[in-house]
Amino acid sequence: MMEKNDFLLQIQSLELEALKELKSFCDKHQIKFFLRGGSVMGAIKYSGFVPWDDDADIAIPRDQYDKLISLCQTEEWSEKFYIASYHYNSEIHCYFPRVLVKNEVLEQLQLPKNNHLGLTIIDILPLDGAPKSRFARELYFFKVYVLRALAGVHTLSIKETVDMHDSKKRLVLKLLKFFHVDSLYSQDQIYHALDRLYKRYDYKTCKHIGTLTGSLYKKEIFPRDYWGEGVYHKFCDTEFLVPDEYDKYLQQLYGKDYMTTIPTEEKIAAKKHIKE
Repeated sequence: MMEKNDFLLQIQSLELEALKELKSFCDKHQIKFFLRGGSVMGAIKYSGFVPWDDDADIAIPRDQYDKLISLCQTEEWSEKFYIASYHYNSEIHCYFPRVLVKNEVLEQLQLPKNNHLGLTIIDILPLDGAPKSRFARELYFFKVYVLRALAGVHTLSIKETVDMHDSKKRLVLKLLKFFHVDSLYSQDQIYHALDRLYKRYDYKTCKHIGTLTGSLYKKEIFPRDYWGEGVYHKFCDTEFLVPDEYDKYLQQLYGKDYMTTIPTEEKIAAKKHIKE
Protein backbone atom coordinates (compact mmCIF):
# COMPACT_ATOMS: atom_id res chain seq x y z
CA MET A 1 0.00 0.00 0.00
CA MET A 2 1.20 3.46 -0.87
CA GLU A 3 2.36 5.49 2.11
CA LYS A 4 0.83 8.92 2.56
CA ASN A 5 3.16 11.90 2.44
CA ASP A 6 2.79 14.88 4.76
CA PHE A 7 1.09 16.99 2.09
CA LEU A 8 -1.61 14.38 1.40
CA LEU A 9 -2.16 13.87 5.13
CA GLN A 10 -2.67 17.63 5.51
CA ILE A 11 -5.20 17.70 2.65
CA GLN A 12 -7.14 14.70 3.98
CA SER A 13 -7.18 16.17 7.49
CA LEU A 14 -8.66 19.37 6.05
CA GLU A 15 -11.24 17.39 4.08
CA LEU A 16 -12.26 15.41 7.16
CA GLU A 17 -12.72 18.65 9.06
CA ALA A 18 -14.90 20.01 6.25
CA LEU A 19 -16.95 16.78 6.10
CA LYS A 20 -17.63 16.96 9.82
CA GLU A 21 -18.60 20.63 9.74
CA LEU A 22 -20.84 20.14 6.71
CA LYS A 23 -22.53 17.10 8.27
CA SER A 24 -23.18 19.08 11.46
CA PHE A 25 -24.79 21.83 9.37
CA CYS A 26 -26.85 19.27 7.43
CA ASP A 27 -27.97 17.52 10.63
CA LYS A 28 -29.07 20.87 12.04
CA HIS A 29 -31.34 21.40 9.02
CA GLN A 30 -32.56 17.76 8.66
CA ILE A 31 -30.58 17.18 5.47
CA LYS A 32 -29.51 13.60 4.73
CA PHE A 33 -25.83 13.25 3.93
CA PHE A 34 -24.28 10.15 2.24
CA LEU A 35 -20.70 9.44 1.28
CA ARG A 36 -20.45 8.67 -2.43
CA GLY A 37 -18.13 6.98 -4.93
CA GLY A 38 -14.49 6.82 -3.87
CA SER A 39 -15.36 8.02 -0.37
CA VAL A 40 -17.56 4.92 0.07
CA MET A 41 -14.64 2.83 -1.16
CA GLY A 42 -12.45 4.49 1.46
CA ALA A 43 -14.95 3.84 4.26
CA ILE A 44 -15.41 0.15 3.38
CA LYS A 45 -11.88 -0.78 2.33
CA TYR A 46 -9.79 1.49 4.56
CA SER A 47 -12.17 2.83 7.25
CA GLY A 48 -11.16 6.28 6.07
CA PHE A 49 -9.72 7.87 2.96
CA VAL A 50 -8.44 5.82 0.07
CA PRO A 51 -4.69 6.27 0.73
CA TRP A 52 -4.03 8.27 -2.46
CA ASP A 53 -7.30 10.25 -2.58
CA ASP A 54 -7.08 14.03 -2.38
CA ASP A 55 -10.81 14.81 -2.55
CA ALA A 56 -14.11 13.64 -1.04
CA ASP A 57 -17.57 13.04 -2.49
CA ILE A 58 -21.02 13.18 -0.95
CA ALA A 59 -24.59 12.69 -2.21
CA ILE A 60 -27.76 14.33 -0.92
CA PRO A 61 -31.38 13.49 -1.94
CA ARG A 62 -32.64 16.05 -4.45
CA ASP A 63 -35.16 17.96 -2.30
CA GLN A 64 -32.64 18.27 0.54
CA TYR A 65 -29.85 19.09 -1.91
CA ASP A 66 -31.87 22.05 -3.19
CA LYS A 67 -32.50 23.08 0.42
CA LEU A 68 -28.75 23.05 1.15
CA ILE A 69 -27.99 25.25 -1.87
CA SER A 70 -30.64 27.72 -0.74
CA LEU A 71 -29.38 27.78 2.85
CA CYS A 72 -25.79 28.37 1.78
CA GLN A 73 -26.76 31.61 0.06
CA THR A 74 -27.82 33.17 3.37
CA GLU A 75 -26.24 31.19 6.20
CA GLU A 76 -22.51 30.78 6.86
CA TRP A 77 -21.75 27.25 8.08
CA SER A 78 -17.97 27.36 8.50
CA GLU A 79 -15.11 29.75 9.25
CA LYS A 80 -12.74 27.81 6.95
CA PHE A 81 -14.90 26.51 4.12
CA TYR A 82 -17.65 27.64 1.77
CA ILE A 83 -19.90 26.13 -0.89
CA ALA A 84 -19.87 27.47 -4.44
CA SER A 85 -22.85 26.76 -6.70
CA TYR A 86 -23.71 27.97 -10.19
CA HIS A 87 -27.01 29.19 -8.71
CA TYR A 88 -25.16 32.11 -7.15
CA ASN A 89 -21.64 31.90 -8.60
CA SER A 90 -21.48 31.23 -12.34
CA GLU A 91 -17.67 31.22 -12.20
CA ILE A 92 -17.70 27.71 -10.73
CA HIS A 93 -18.27 26.21 -14.24
CA CYS A 94 -19.79 23.06 -12.72
CA TYR A 95 -23.38 21.86 -12.46
CA PHE A 96 -23.09 20.54 -8.91
CA PRO A 97 -21.85 22.59 -5.94
CA ARG A 98 -18.41 22.17 -4.42
CA VAL A 99 -16.86 22.81 -1.03
CA LEU A 100 -13.82 25.08 -1.25
CA VAL A 101 -11.28 26.25 1.31
CA LYS A 102 -11.53 29.99 1.94
CA ASN A 103 -8.61 31.83 0.33
CA GLU A 104 -7.40 33.37 3.59
CA VAL A 105 -7.12 29.85 5.04
CA LEU A 106 -5.22 28.70 1.94
CA GLU A 107 -2.70 31.49 2.43
CA GLN A 108 -2.37 30.75 6.13
CA LEU A 109 -1.76 27.04 5.51
CA GLN A 110 0.36 27.74 2.40
CA LEU A 111 -1.68 25.32 0.29
CA PRO A 112 -1.90 25.42 -3.51
CA LYS A 113 -5.04 26.09 -5.55
CA ASN A 114 -6.48 23.39 -7.79
CA ASN A 115 -8.80 25.65 -9.81
CA HIS A 116 -9.44 29.28 -10.70
CA LEU A 117 -11.61 29.81 -7.58
CA GLY A 118 -9.17 28.29 -5.09
CA LEU A 119 -8.97 24.83 -3.55
CA THR A 120 -11.91 22.45 -4.06
CA ILE A 121 -12.01 19.54 -1.61
CA ILE A 122 -15.55 18.09 -1.67
CA ASP A 123 -18.04 17.53 -4.51
CA ILE A 124 -21.74 17.58 -3.54
CA LEU A 125 -23.95 15.61 -5.93
CA PRO A 126 -27.75 15.32 -6.00
CA LEU A 127 -29.32 11.90 -5.51
CA ASP A 128 -32.00 11.69 -8.23
CA GLY A 129 -34.43 9.19 -9.67
CA ALA A 130 -34.34 7.63 -13.15
CA PRO A 131 -37.01 6.20 -15.50
CA LYS A 132 -38.46 2.76 -14.80
CA SER A 133 -37.92 0.95 -18.12
CA ARG A 134 -34.49 0.21 -19.54
CA PHE A 135 -35.34 1.88 -22.87
CA ALA A 136 -36.56 5.04 -21.13
CA ARG A 137 -33.41 5.11 -19.00
CA GLU A 138 -31.18 4.86 -22.08
CA LEU A 139 -33.05 7.73 -23.71
CA TYR A 140 -32.72 9.70 -20.48
CA PHE A 141 -28.97 9.00 -20.32
CA PHE A 142 -28.59 10.21 -23.92
CA LYS A 143 -30.41 13.49 -23.18
CA VAL A 144 -28.22 14.06 -20.12
CA TYR A 145 -25.07 13.26 -22.12
CA VAL A 146 -25.99 15.81 -24.80
CA LEU A 147 -26.71 18.53 -22.22
CA ARG A 148 -23.51 17.79 -20.32
CA ALA A 149 -21.53 18.03 -23.56
CA LEU A 150 -23.17 21.34 -24.45
CA ALA A 151 -22.32 22.71 -21.00
CA GLY A 152 -18.79 21.34 -21.27
CA VAL A 153 -18.00 23.47 -24.32
CA HIS A 154 -18.02 26.51 -22.05
CA THR A 155 -15.28 24.96 -19.88
CA LEU A 156 -12.67 24.58 -22.63
CA SER A 157 -10.88 27.69 -21.42
CA ILE A 158 -10.82 26.37 -17.82
CA LYS A 159 -7.72 24.15 -17.75
CA GLU A 160 -8.44 22.22 -14.56
CA THR A 161 -11.89 21.28 -15.89
CA VAL A 162 -10.63 20.24 -19.31
CA ASP A 163 -7.93 18.07 -17.75
CA MET A 164 -10.66 15.99 -16.07
CA HIS A 165 -12.08 14.89 -19.46
CA ASP A 166 -10.74 11.90 -21.37
CA SER A 167 -9.37 12.38 -24.89
CA LYS A 168 -12.62 11.36 -26.63
CA LYS A 169 -14.71 13.85 -24.68
CA ARG A 170 -12.17 16.62 -25.29
CA LEU A 171 -12.42 15.90 -29.03
CA VAL A 172 -16.24 16.13 -28.94
CA LEU A 173 -16.07 19.41 -27.01
CA LYS A 174 -13.53 20.88 -29.42
CA LEU A 175 -15.71 19.95 -32.41
CA LEU A 176 -18.73 21.63 -30.81
CA LYS A 177 -16.58 24.67 -30.10
CA PHE A 178 -15.33 24.72 -33.70
CA PHE A 179 -18.91 25.00 -34.94
CA HIS A 180 -19.63 27.77 -32.38
CA VAL A 181 -22.44 25.77 -30.81
CA ASP A 182 -21.81 27.53 -27.50
CA SER A 183 -22.82 30.88 -29.02
CA LEU A 184 -26.43 29.65 -29.05
CA TYR A 185 -26.78 29.35 -25.28
CA SER A 186 -25.12 30.15 -21.97
CA GLN A 187 -23.68 27.54 -19.65
CA ASP A 188 -26.22 28.44 -16.96
CA GLN A 189 -29.08 27.86 -19.44
CA ILE A 190 -27.84 24.31 -19.93
CA TYR A 191 -27.46 23.81 -16.17
CA HIS A 192 -31.07 24.94 -15.70
CA ALA A 193 -32.14 22.48 -18.44
CA LEU A 194 -30.27 19.70 -16.63
CA ASP A 195 -32.01 20.71 -13.41
CA ARG A 196 -35.43 20.35 -15.04
CA LEU A 197 -34.51 16.99 -16.55
CA TYR A 198 -33.09 15.54 -13.34
CA LYS A 199 -36.08 16.72 -11.30
CA ARG A 200 -38.52 15.02 -13.66
CA TYR A 201 -37.83 11.71 -11.89
CA ASP A 202 -38.60 11.79 -8.18
CA TYR A 203 -35.95 10.24 -5.97
CA LYS A 204 -38.64 9.25 -3.45
CA THR A 205 -40.71 7.11 -5.85
CA CYS A 206 -38.37 5.84 -8.60
CA LYS A 207 -37.12 2.24 -8.56
CA HIS A 208 -33.75 3.36 -9.89
CA ILE A 209 -31.81 6.19 -8.25
CA GLY A 210 -28.29 7.53 -8.21
CA THR A 211 -25.86 10.33 -8.96
CA LEU A 212 -25.94 10.59 -12.74
CA THR A 213 -24.06 13.89 -12.45
CA GLY A 214 -20.98 11.91 -11.34
CA SER A 215 -17.93 11.05 -13.40
CA LEU A 216 -18.93 7.39 -13.92
CA TYR A 217 -22.20 8.49 -15.52
CA LYS A 218 -24.58 5.52 -16.23
CA LYS A 219 -22.77 3.29 -13.73
CA GLU A 220 -23.99 5.63 -11.00
CA ILE A 221 -27.68 4.65 -11.38
CA PHE A 222 -28.70 1.72 -9.14
CA PRO A 223 -31.76 -0.18 -7.96
CA ARG A 224 -33.00 1.97 -5.08
CA ASP A 225 -32.44 -0.78 -2.49
CA TYR A 226 -28.69 -0.43 -3.11
CA TRP A 227 -28.90 3.04 -1.54
CA GLY A 228 -31.77 2.30 0.87
CA GLU A 229 -31.87 4.50 3.95
CA GLY A 230 -28.12 4.25 4.43
CA VAL A 231 -26.01 2.65 7.16
CA TYR A 232 -23.38 4.36 9.28
CA HIS A 233 -19.82 3.20 8.69
CA LYS A 234 -16.52 4.15 10.31
CA PHE A 235 -14.57 6.82 8.48
CA CYS A 236 -11.38 7.91 10.28
CA ASP A 237 -12.46 9.02 13.75
CA THR A 238 -16.15 9.41 12.92
CA GLU A 239 -19.03 7.74 11.05
CA PHE A 240 -20.94 8.70 7.92
CA LEU A 241 -23.84 7.19 6.01
CA VAL A 242 -22.98 4.90 3.10
CA PRO A 243 -25.42 3.00 0.81
CA ASP A 244 -27.22 0.04 2.45
CA GLU A 245 -25.90 -2.45 -0.11
CA TYR A 246 -22.45 -0.90 -0.24
CA ASP A 247 -20.80 -4.06 -1.59
CA LYS A 248 -23.14 -4.18 -4.63
CA TYR A 249 -22.78 -0.43 -5.02
CA LEU A 250 -18.97 -0.61 -5.11
CA GLN A 251 -18.95 -3.65 -7.39
CA GLN A 252 -21.07 -1.79 -9.94
CA LEU A 253 -18.80 1.25 -9.83
CA TYR A 254 -15.37 -0.36 -9.55
CA GLY A 255 -15.69 -4.07 -10.37
CA LYS A 256 -16.09 -7.24 -8.34
CA ASP A 257 -12.46 -7.25 -7.21
CA TYR A 258 -12.53 -3.70 -5.81
CA MET A 259 -11.36 -4.92 -2.39
CA THR A 260 -8.10 -6.31 -3.78
CA THR A 261 -7.37 -4.10 -6.79
CA ILE A 262 -4.73 -1.37 -6.43
CA PRO A 263 -4.38 1.09 -9.36
CA THR A 264 -1.03 1.71 -10.97
CA GLU A 265 1.09 4.72 -10.04
CA GLU A 266 0.19 6.26 -13.41
CA LYS A 267 -3.56 5.97 -12.77
CA ILE A 268 -3.16 7.37 -9.27
CA ALA A 269 -1.22 10.36 -10.63
CA ALA A 270 -3.89 10.96 -13.30
CA LYS A 271 -6.62 11.09 -10.66
CA LYS A 272 -4.93 13.70 -8.49
CA HIS A 273 -6.87 16.96 -8.13
CA ILE A 274 -4.24 18.82 -6.10
CA LYS A 275 -0.62 19.29 -7.13
CA GLU A 276 2.00 19.67 -4.41
